[in-house]
Amino acid sequence: MSSVTFEEIQQRIELLTKKVFDAAGMDLVEFKVGGHKNDVQIQITADKPSGGINIRECAILNKSLVAAIEQDNFLPPENFSLELSSPGLDRPLVTRKDFMRVIGQELYFWLSEAVAGKKEIQGVLKEVTDQGLIVDVNRSSLVIPLDTIIKGLLVI
Repeated sequence: MSSVTFEEIQQRIELLTKKVFDAAGMDLVEFKVGGHKNDVQIQITADKPSGGINIRECAILNKSLVAAIEQDNFLPPENFSLELSSPGLDRPLVTRKDFMRVIGQELYFWLSEAVAGKKEIQGVLKEVTDQGLIVDVNRSSLVIPLDTIIKGLLVI
């Protein structure tokens, strides 16, 4: 492993991860690779394009990815650990893909610019369009431009 740089390891793992996820029809939400001495720690967050990945699906993805890394034979099995998880209910929503997964659910938004006179809005996400998010707030629809959203959270 000493002849391979950390960046090369990270790129190779990310490429394998994307292949495994594409084959499984899953989305790569977050990808982190860290290390200590000769050990590589891989942390991945996965979800379905429509949201709602379950524990069984995470376990299957984990096994598939470990098998792909081992088959590629660039990291010895004793030199890496893989943690694969779902985004969780309290994960901040930021990207268009994040919001596509939670259409029909109630969200709380923090905005960089006021919409309808408010920088914090709570409502049900109805649609994601090119103009932004269409949110039902007190039985009226608001369009929240994506570039004004600092973050959104599911209301639990």
